[in-house]
Amino acid sequence: MILKHENFVIEITDESDLDSAKFKKQYPADLGHKIEYQPSSKHGIRVIESGIEKCSAILLENGGATRISENSFLIKKDRIYICCSDKVYCLNITDLSANWRKQFDIATCFGIYEFEDDFVIHGELQISRIDKNGNEKWTFGAKDIFVNPDGKKEFKINGDRIELTDWDGTKYELNSDGIEM
Repeated sequence: MILKHENFVIEITDESDLDSAKFKKQYPADLGHKIEYQPSSKHGIRVIESGIEKCSAILLENGGATRISENSFLIKKDRIYICCSDKVYCLNITDLSANWRKQFDIATCFGIYEFEDDFVIHGELQISRIDKNGNEKWTFGAKDIFVNPDGKKEFKINGDRIELTDWDGTKYELNSDGIEM
């Protein structure tokens, strides 16, 4: 996926190999964390300015597998927030240095969305509201996973409400405090 932000072109990709030499930064290794198993998700990020690669990073995680989609990341001001397996990263766009890396689901984080002045993480097992610093405000879990086998939309933000559908088709509606209505 290629997008423009201010003077930058940002390229976000699913990587198929582990040729980490293609990337200047490697996470979570550059944060001092070791991966014990083969990564299930490998997301590459490149920031290009005036046709020249300014910085690059690869995110390697071994929770539930994720792919890059229109909702798996978002850019807010000078930061990129991106889901990778069961984690969400917050990186500075100018050099891809990490502000934080946190786990918001024990399985998989599918998407991150703006919600009022915060963000909501759509995970497989839970929905979490976080602030820009990755501090969790609330989480919500249901009787089944937030994935729909029928191809229907299982997650939707509608104003100050979050509408959810689990695997069995049970519908939930949360207010902005994460309380079921």
